Amino acid sequence: MKTSLVKMIGLYSFLYALFTLGVLAYASLLSFRSGFSFPAVGEQMMQWEPHWWWLSIIGVLLHGLAYLKAMRRPQLMIAHLICVWAFVAYPLIPNYSLFIAVVQLVAVWLLISYHRPMQESEMEGQR
Repeated sequence: MKTSLVKMIGLYSFLYALFTLGVLAYASLLSFRSGFSFPAVGEQMMQWEPHWWWLSIIGVLLHGLAYLKAMRRPQLMIAHLICVWAFVAYPLIPNYSLFIAVVQLVAVWLLISYHRPMQESEMEGQR
């Protein structure tokens, strides 16, 4: 797989989703002390999110720029829009982080699995 700007931005999204899943797992472990409940995990996520909201701004900017670069490639445009949505949703509704992270990982898979169609000049070079 060749390294490209789109894939590096996808790597940022992938690492952020993994970070979110790790934080969610830690919040779940902390809520076991007082008896596990989903509202307790959501409350913990709401308390922690103000500490790293700025990472979401970086993600929105990266995927916004990549969206502009991906014009005329529908799969990439949709994937970047989903990632922008995810980075906006993380600080606004952190108690839904599990759902957001899963959707973001699907979008990252769309980014990574995209294969650019060959140009006519590249096809002539293969003949």
